[in-house]
Amino acid sequence: MKRMTLFMLAAVFSLTAFAQDLTLDQILKNYYDVNGIEKMKDVKTIIIKGKSVAMGQEFPFTMYKTRPSNFRLEVPIQGTTMLQIFNGEKGWMVMPWTGTTEPKEMTGEQLKGFKKETDLEGPLYDYKAKGSTVELVGKEDMEGSEVYHLKLTDKEGDVTEFFIDAENFVILKTKSKTTMRGQEVESVTYFSDYQEQDGFVSAHSIEVKNNGQMSQSMAVTEIKYNEPVDDKLFQKPVSTAPEPAVEQKK
Repeated sequence: MKRMTLFMLAAVFSLTAFAQDLTLDQILKNYYDVNGIEKMKDVKTIIIKGKSVAMGQEFPFTMYKTRPSNFRLEVPIQGTTMLQIFNGEKGWMVMPWTGTTEPKEMTGEQLKGFKKETDLEGPLYDYKAKGSTVELVGKEDMEGSEVYHLKLTDKEGDVTEFFIDAENFVILKTKSKTTMRGQEVESVTYFSDYQEQDGFVSAHSIEVKNNGQMSQSMAVTEIKYNEPVDDKLFQKPVSTAPEPAVEQKK
């Protein structure tokens, strides 16, 4: 795996390109080229491993994404496993901290969110075919870095704002509004530590803030492309409760 510095990414483009404002189509093309988005069409499966920090605790995680629309997240917690699963139509969650390890079917906003997670190329790629519109809001300063501010509205009317580094064409931040427990929450995600592997550039450090408060941070340690993944992983899970200890006979 090759760590990509901002200088190395910037070398992809000429200084002339940086000196002028770009159109929306030019920004998106540079974003696709730098991040290997066009090549992603040949990827059938992605396995991501790392560590997540939430509620003051650190947990390892494994995430699976496969075509056409499958997603699975596993987080081992004190002998049980937290699960989030989506198979393109239905989704289930297992949340041991609620006092049960039985799967709960996802509905509403939860289900909508996981449908978006299964888009391997991301919402900006081929956005017109997906029924979305994208607007170039302008060029702004983001904590000392110039960024292009894009606003994507999907076919359901949901809005996501993207802040793309104006020199390196990687996403530094996204902003959206979601509904949690019946309340609207502004969710802001920060992306950093971009690394190159197999022609793809991806963030290995991710932080999520909800209404300005840190919600979760993730550090990616491994990404595998086109590894075999069993379709059974995306079926409705059984209880993840640990098996009772077997008493040894004396």
